[in-house]
Amino acid sequence: MILTTSRKPSKKTRRFSKVLAKFMNWRYLNRGKMSMEDLLCFNELAIIEEFKGNPAVLKIYKSNKEVLRLRFNVSNINKFKMDDSPVFFVGKLQFDPLLLGAVPQTKAGDKLFKKMDVKKKVFVKRKNSDTVLIFEYNNFELFKMKILDIKFWEKGL
Repeated sequence: MILTTSRKPSKKTRRFSKVLAKFMNWRYLNRGKMSMEDLLCFNELAIIEEFKGNPAVLKIYKSNKEVLRLRFNVSNINKFKMDDSPVFFVGKLQFDPLLLGAVPQTKAGDKLFKKMDVKKKVFVKRKNSDTVLIFEYNNFELFKMKILDIKFWEKGL
């Protein structure tokens, strides 16, 4: 999957996008003057949009159709050298982590999780109606993402 940002992103948005891309095993693309039409030529695309200089929305496109939109707040972002091992979600999400390119939460995915030395984990924590995703690499916290709103379209899959 290709990850890019809205035009002229802030430093924080660029840093977040690069760390997220490396963590999820995506390719970060510096957008420059590319239009949405140019970007939609990629089969799988993720775009980070910002609000008041902070990363705020993650949109996932598959085959030119938006399939997932996450509105979020993000904590401080820590850079860390990472390998390209698979990503596992620990806890129940409202959507399939496969949309993000992670190992699906199926019986086979659970077996793989138990057999592997998992380096990349996303912990899903729920408190009342809040959902927080904690991104960790080798037990080192990279950042926290508080989900404010989720929209996904089944037909886009």
